[in-house]
Amino acid sequence: MILLSTLLIPLIAILIISISPEENKKFFAYLLTGSLLYSFVVYMYMLFTYSTLYFEVLYGYVSSIGYFGLIYDGFNAPFLLGIALVSSIVALYSLPYMEHRFHELGGGSWRSYYVNYGLFSVSMLGVALSSNMIEFYIFLEISLITSFILLALYGYGDRIRIGIMYFIWTHVGALLFLIGSFIYGLNAGSFDFIVPYKPYYMTGRGYEVLAPLGLQVIVFILIFLGLMIKLPGFGFHIWLPYAHAEAPTPVSALLSPNLIGLAALGMLRILVTLFPQIFYLMQNMIIVWALITMIYGGLVALYQSDYKRFLAYSSISQMGYILLGLATLTPAGVLGAVLHYLTHALGKASLFMTAGNIIISGNELRDINKMGGLASSMNKTAGSALLGFLSISGLPPTVGIISKFLIVVGFASYVITGFSNIYLMAILILTAFIGFGLTLVYSFHTMRRIFFGLRRSDIEVSEAPSMASLSTFVLAIFSIIFLILAGYLINQAHYSSDFMKIILMMR
Repeated sequence: MILLSTLLIPLIAILIISISPEENKKFFAYLLTGSLLYSFVVYMYMLFTYSTLYFEVLYGYVSSIGYFGLIYDGFNAPFLLGIALVSSIVALYSLPYMEHRFHELGGGSWRSYYVNYGLFSVSMLGVALSSNMIEFYIFLEISLITSFILLALYGYGDRIRIGIMYFIWTHVGALLFLIGSFIYGLNAGSFDFIVPYKPYYMTGRGYEVLAPLGLQVIVFILIFLGLMIKLPGFGFHIWLPYAHAEAPTPVSALLSPNLIGLAALGMLRILVTLFPQIFYLMQNMIIVWALITMIYGGLVALYQSDYKRFLAYSSISQMGYILLGLATLTPAGVLGAVLHYLTHALGKASLFMTAGNIIISGNELRDINKMGGLASSMNKTAGSALLGFLSISGLPPTVGIISKFLIVVGFASYVITGFSNIYLMAILILTAFIGFGLTLVYSFHTMRRIFFGLRRSDIEVSEAPSMASLSTFVLAIFSIIFLILAGYLINQAHYSSDFMKIILMMR
């Protein structure tokens, strides 16, 4: 039960925290960090050890529901590694940051914070490990409730109103997902999308059990729209800039880098697996939606003056990248999408942490127009920000260069094999490169405005406390480490290639 232990060990740590005296804040931070690092080490071990899908049955077959199990394969490895690593390091980072935030609020409960933070982190791991729609939904619901509590209790601005908006939007998505899942499950006799016997993946199962094409389309659209709200795609993004900008920064560093990207894994696990024919019919529409999301998020990010709000809009654009790679339905594109989740997790979490460092040291400074020249007094934070921007821009020496290259290759394959009109091909390629180029522009334009040039205010800013600046830099360095390990991630994902061959044959 090695996978189960990656959930149980952090849960035991959370239980210990919940019954410990309130004043043991350092103990809470170290215990939760250690338990989540255990999960990360296990996933790293499996990365080097397992070359095929690993299925761990938690409970035998339940009539009308299916198997409850945990899975590890080439698809969810980048997700698990990203969640476990980011949440463990941010748990440590929370110690200096939340001390600052509690002082602003006039007090706060360390025990409540770390219990909800831990449940939020473990629930995201549960989503990524799930083999069944019911499991997926339960873990996703826990992640939404705990993140809402953290936002409402410890956020900025009108945090109650923003928390409620976040809760309503994400639960509309959850409801659509649940309705679609129940229609499928009640007709299929189970809610499984992966089973503990070959061929493992329930490829095309939706076509077999939902005979009328119209019913297949209805189920697909319900689940797709539910997940698009959580991603979020353009049009459903309204809640994200508010929630991610006004959440306490350690929570922002989990929401943007970790939580929202799990919707893409849900699309891959459920929609591509169960409904490959419908996904193929909708492919062009999803590609266009992804391109719009990329460009819109990038353009709006360019005009933001609030550093955290800028990062939130950047996350919308980055989700467009992941959706684009997934929608190509090519081995390279899908692999690039799942790998870009890890890229974004490392890069964006590092960047949110740099925003937090400036908030701690700069008397709540978030306005980019009042920054400038901070590299001279915050060299560790500036170095971390540079690595974060390099990562999300897809540049060396970070793992982002691999994920973005694979997405480009997958998109090129989609365009070349799917269209004969050279003008249409040129428009699609140009649009994609505008989206890619925007990331470079907004990343390094913002890097220059914050850390270089002349100071644009009299606010004194020094380096953040050592625990905050060091944990930020350590996380940023992992974007280089995973570039070195990218070969292992790609090799383990050979199942992706086999799986995609089946999908391509079912078009």
